[in-house]
Amino acid sequence: MPRRGLGRTGSRAVTTPGAIATLVPADNAFALLAVFFGLAAIGARLERTRIGQRVSGVMIVIALAMALANLGVIPRSAPTYGVVWQILVPLSIALFLLRADLVSMVVEGGRTLVAFVAGVFGVVAGAWLGALLLDLGPHEAEFAAVFGATYTGGSLNYAAVAEAIGFRDPTALAAGIAIDNVVGLGYLLMVGAVANAALFRRHFGWRSERLHEAADGDAINRRPPSLIDLSIALALAALACASGDAIAAAIGQPSYGILFITAIMVAIATIGRRWLRGLSGEDLVATLFMYLFFAMLGAGADLRALLDAAPALFAYVLVLFAVHIAFVLLAGRLFRLNHAELVIASTACIGGPPIAIAFAVLFGWRRLAVPAVATGILGYVVGNFVGIGLYRGLS
Repeated sequence: MPRRGLGRTGSRAVTTPGAIATLVPADNAFALLAVFFGLAAIGARLERTRIGQRVSGVMIVIALAMALANLGVIPRSAPTYGVVWQILVPLSIALFLLRADLVSMVVEGGRTLVAFVAGVFGVVAGAWLGALLLDLGPHEAEFAAVFGATYTGGSLNYAAVAEAIGFRDPTALAAGIAIDNVVGLGYLLMVGAVANAALFRRHFGWRSERLHEAADGDAINRRPPSLIDLSIALALAALACASGDAIAAAIGQPSYGILFITAIMVAIATIGRRWLRGLSGEDLVATLFMYLFFAMLGAGADLRALLDAAPALFAYVLVLFAVHIAFVLLAGRLFRLNHAELVIASTACIGGPPIAIAFAVLFGWRRLAVPAVATGILGYVVGNFVGIGLYRGLS
């Protein structure tokens, strides 16, 4: 899933030659933004309804964007999507981390790490079990390696492991990417739909009231946002993005800019926590940007490509996800982790830092903002080792 990489130059950032014509052209930025903002408004409005509270507005946005793209209304790739990915996503992450006071959040974050480690073990076990149960053909070990890597953190791992093990068959790689995009997005849809389900919250409700109490208290004590508030928040976020990307480029790792952006914003939020407490409105801007991000994800899902992919690969990823879920839920019962910690840990594994923090933003779990990014980045670090280890074990 290219949308999950730390680098912001994913395959959907530009229009490919010979792209299929759509009702809204790929080069019409304003028309595409109109559609995306409209989807954001629909999602936010429906989230206030009974159905929207069960499914969540962001899942509605993804589903609508996916339908529009596969019906030929909007393109699956466009330069505008690159703007969303390269500019709005890092800005939204930085804005949300503006209140990521490390002093008060470190205790909560440690529990999410426990769930994340369980999730990684679940990915490894699922990748191994799937390879034993299913016939993936001559590239069995290669598929286990790239899927194990990408579901431990992101598609940077997919590309890195494919290169490391010499997996260069274009047809096989294309099938894997198609499965990853559609089934992976389907998994995130499912997680988003059950994240606040009553049954899930009831069975994993330990300390979950604290998440909501913190969010409610914030809302009560904060005044309506002003132009000064938004200007300061956006200036700090943009400064952190510029500095983080510059540091990453200077050390020769430009795709890991989000790591330094996170570190800078956490430092700003921790050092200036008393002063920043007076700002208001940055969460609204971050949430809006995240809605656009999820609309882009839905638009990029190619359902036709899924039909062309090997059925065995489809089943393989389902087995991997099933085992991953079992490990995460087991860790939740053993260590008394709440539903929010399990959701953030699982999405950090499967979706990477942008997805994990987007869930934290949209569900109002402020205490889990730093853990969302930290665990996702940890996945990028260990994902290559997971993939190469699976390849060597199954070769």
